Amino acid sequence: MENDNVLSELIYEYYESRILFGMYQYGDQLRSISQICASFGLARNTVQTALDKLEAAGYIKTEQRKMAIIVYQGTEKTFRENAMKYFVPRRDGMLDINQQGALLFSTVWEMGLKNLERSISAGLYKKTNATGILSEEPTKLYYDVLRTFNNGLMESLYWQFLRYLNYFYPNKEYGMVNYMEDGLLSVEKAYRMKAETDAYYYQNFLEVKAFVDSIPEEHHLKNVPQIPFTWTMYRKRPQVRYTLASTIIQEIFWEVYPVGSYLPSLPKMAERYHVSLSTVRRTLDVLHSLGVTKAYMGVGTRVCMEPINPYILNTREMQENLTLHKEGMEFLFLTIYNVTLFTLESITAEKREALLQEISKLHGKNNDILCIDVLLKFISTEVPSVFLRECYGKLRELMAWGYIFSAVLRGSGEQPHMDLNDFIAQLETDMMAEHWTACAQSWQAFIEDRLDFLRTRFSLEKP
Repeated sequence: MENDNVLSELIYEYYESRILFGMYQYGDQLRSISQICASFGLARNTVQTALDKLEAAGYIKTEQRKMAIIVYQGTEKTFRENAMKYFVPRRDGMLDINQQGALLFSTVWEMGLKNLERSISAGLYKKTNATGILSEEPTKLYYDVLRTFNNGLMESLYWQFLRYLNYFYPNKEYGMVNYMEDGLLSVEKAYRMKAETDAYYYQNFLEVKAFVDSIPEEHHLKNVPQIPFTWTMYRKRPQVRYTLASTIIQEIFWEVYPVGSYLPSLPKMAERYHVSLSTVRRTLDVLHSLGVTKAYMGVGTRVCMEPINPYILNTREMQENLTLHKEGMEFLFLTIYNVTLFTLESITAEKREALLQEISKLHGKNNDILCIDVLLKFISTEVPSVFLRECYGKLRELMAWGYIFSAVLRGSGEQPHMDLNDFIAQLETDMMAEHWTACAQSWQAFIEDRLDFLRTRFSLEKP
């Protein structure tokens, strides 16, 4: 994960938006680098990179051993225009996140706060900066809770979430109280702090919404295309080939390309997936290395799904993708109950029947990744929330990499017997009885079981 770049961009956008919206004005001073580092819990180089970019963009001027000064000169008219340019195209996205965001983050908060409490009590909590968990930024509480999972994927989503909303920061005068008491976490204070922070953020949202809604219909920005939230998966290596490899593995599971068949020609694949020929070649190299496909000179690329040697897990490329798979599985476990229940309760009877039909097709497959894919494919297309569809669509992509673990176990002769018919039958029974809570609970238990197996059988280090 390119965390330093992501966080540097976060700091840049934090100050850029405040300058463009008039919260910082010409002649104002920013805080010192050390103060910014302490406030955000970031390294000096990360903050310096953001300040350098702000200066290059003409927003600030820096001098050695002096605090940066705002040099951008705007008027009330330009400040308002800048705010309109940012918030109007994101109105629908912000409304969606405000309504459905808790489905993803409420369970993460509950579990993370328990983790934080245990970590502090055991003396294992690691401070991220000189101020420890004393911070004037309310977003720091959420980050302290989130980082107890040691899950880079969730942290990346959090920062991108903040970057998209933009109002989801305090203004420069806003401060919060410490949530420690006698060196230990005060759960009561933490919940009170969260309630105050949530109320503050919600008020910000209402103000932004009122501002956008107040723009006259005839204004040229009123009906611009909406920009939805996009969750970017940051990888150290080129991303497209891994995304495409994931898609092809999913299609093999669904017998778009049955085992024993041949993939289309390179030009046809490039046309089908809207990528270059070189990307198709690199993708096939990945699939060959995983035992998914095999090339035959003068014949084509055959789907074989062969066992593979466990050494493949030691390569950096696989470590990165499989770590993302594990982190995605952890996030899925924390959120699957809420999102599944919301989806089942929100959609039409016809769509629930369509899901039931897809579940019924799983009998005899005995493929846990395929089971998960059925649900994630359905949620990522049918849940009535663009934000949730985006997040679950990206999680679906990561789940396909779980195939690698099965292939490794087959290669070492350790593939466990898997009979999923009872699980599938129970889902069918609950779906037909309209027991949506039971369905959501079954899926959560299923994900938890797969996650436990993954953790006990495979050791993955962050690449």
